[in-house]
Amino acid sequence: MDLLARARELKPELVHYATSGRFGRELSAVLGRFYAGGQPQDEANAFLPVDYFVHQHRLSGGETVVERFLEERPGLDETDRALLLSWQEVVEGVFEVTGFDGPAVRLFNHVDELTYRTLSNLGEEAFAPLEPGVFVVGRLIPLGHDWLISATPAVHPAGVRETLIATAAHVALENPAAAFRNPGLLAAARHAQAEQRRCFIAYFGADLVVLQGDEVADELGAYLGYQAGQLGGDPAEPEVPAHVSAAGTVALIFDEAEGLGYYADFGRLAEIFERPDLVIRREGRDLVTAYLKGEAVSPVPLVRLAERDHAKASAVFARLLGRSGFQWERSGQALLRTHKPGHFAGPRLPTVVPRTRAVAAHLGG
Repeated sequence: MDLLARARELKPELVHYATSGRFGRELSAVLGRFYAGGQPQDEANAFLPVDYFVHQHRLSGGETVVERFLEERPGLDETDRALLLSWQEVVEGVFEVTGFDGPAVRLFNHVDELTYRTLSNLGEEAFAPLEPGVFVVGRLIPLGHDWLISATPAVHPAGVRETLIATAAHVALENPAAAFRNPGLLAAARHAQAEQRRCFIAYFGADLVVLQGDEVADELGAYLGYQAGQLGGDPAEPEVPAHVSAAGTVALIFDEAEGLGYYADFGRLAEIFERPDLVIRREGRDLVTAYLKGEAVSPVPLVRLAERDHAKASAVFARLLGRSGFQWERSGQALLRTHKPGHFAGPRLPTVVPRTRAVAAHLGG
């Protein structure tokens, strides 16, 4: 049996399994988040959260619905298992129909600038409304070397092209990982980030500089002007969060992998790593804990400070954790991975804007 025929059987089984009631509480929570702004206006939007739940949502135990389905279906052969596991990779996009290839439609994604040869488990008749120039906003899942439409797509006429190109730009800007599926865009962004880091080091003299909070906006604005002069383009306007401007000290660190980040109260943090006894005080303990356990906080500042003196870093965490034998060299990475798993889930993506044609049009060049 070919993959498409098998997908026609497995996809409904998987959806039925996910919506059968066994995950009722978690599915309801997902629906509540998606529908927070009001009830969906069409079928495409109505089924979107269910499709997300089926393929991408992590259940309370950490596994996906697909993984749980496979646990309860041990009799599936390896081809079926591989197909179902691949369905955890979902491509969302603003697709333009560029032509047809036998039973498949060719869809150019304006988010990642890749073309997807796409089939439907409903058969070729599902593509009857499509013609070159028409737009499809939806989700695709792998089907061997091809792709399969996953949820009900929204179809738009060519006349709304400008609006949909802007939508594609917003997707790429808000979720760069979606654009960086394209190896060319990823390589270009890595190069751009490396050039920006080179400019940062040339301007400040190092990739780490510590400033007063109320100096950050002016210093960063001056640097961005210098960067524009070196690399071309108009200087970006610095967007400094209020809590950063209000901090006593702020570190700007332009890390090779993590990009440019702001780290408030870095001066106090550095003092604690210089004098580990300070971590037993409440304010010292709270600050190091916030840096360690804040999932959204990069591990970079802790790593930078620990690398200055492993013995002192070991003393800081030994006192903080109540583990007298803690050694940074042996256990530091494991500690960071425990509290910041998202930062170690894969290669770090660039933090610069993915320069797709849609993004360039949206930003004006």
